[in-house]
Amino acid sequence: MKKIFHYGGNIAEAVIALFLYGILQDFYFFPKQIKQRYHLPLSIQEFATALVTVAVIWFIFWMYKKQLQSVNDWGFNERPHWSARRIMIFLAGFILITVLGGIMLQLVSQGKTVSTNQQNLDQLSKQSGKLFEIMVCFVAPACEEVIFRGMFFNTFFTKATRFNKWAGILVSGFLFAYMHDPGFTKFIYVYWVLGCVLGWVYMSTKDLRYSILTHMCYNSLGFVHMMTLL
Repeated sequence: MKKIFHYGGNIAEAVIALFLYGILQDFYFFPKQIKQRYHLPLSIQEFATALVTVAVIWFIFWMYKKQLQSVNDWGFNERPHWSARRIMIFLAGFILITVLGGIMLQLVSQGKTVSTNQQNLDQLSKQSGKLFEIMVCFVAPACEEVIFRGMFFNTFFTKATRFNKWAGILVSGFLFAYMHDPGFTKFIYVYWVLGCVLGWVYMSTKDLRYSILTHMCYNSLGFVHMMTLL
């Protein structure tokens, strides 16, 4: 019975986190629709967006930390949070995600096509303005790492074994890939690689701060690359 409550409760919280993340995306990706729907002045809309962002991120982090109080065999989120070793893992993770992601992208696309997810993001960027960059570079990494790394390992593969570490990295990476490419196109392998590297960073540091930072840097790199082409 205890396991049922553990799985059921944690899965329900992950679903709630995904739902709130979806609402948050609307504020960033569809600002014009939000303004028209609620008849908000620009200053009020910006304040509302910032307030909702802080509230959603705080709440899903609170749920994540609450889960750790129940089961935490891995020792996640323990102090001190910052160390030279963890920073080196972050740097290695950023190099890995950049190199391996680029290699996999070339293998599956041969430089000729882009994923459906990327096409949708390109379309959203045209109507979102600067809010798009804030969401993709900062807000999305924070929310996605809590859900796909933090909440995932708090629910599944909770025993601290070598098998659970690597099996969890592969499975969490696949779930991350599926959410970005639910159509199961060839690009799902790219997202799977990205998700696995982020999972490795999280499991190696035992701290979400580093996988979030890796995710933020990788997403930001895409915008830097776009600017160099302009």
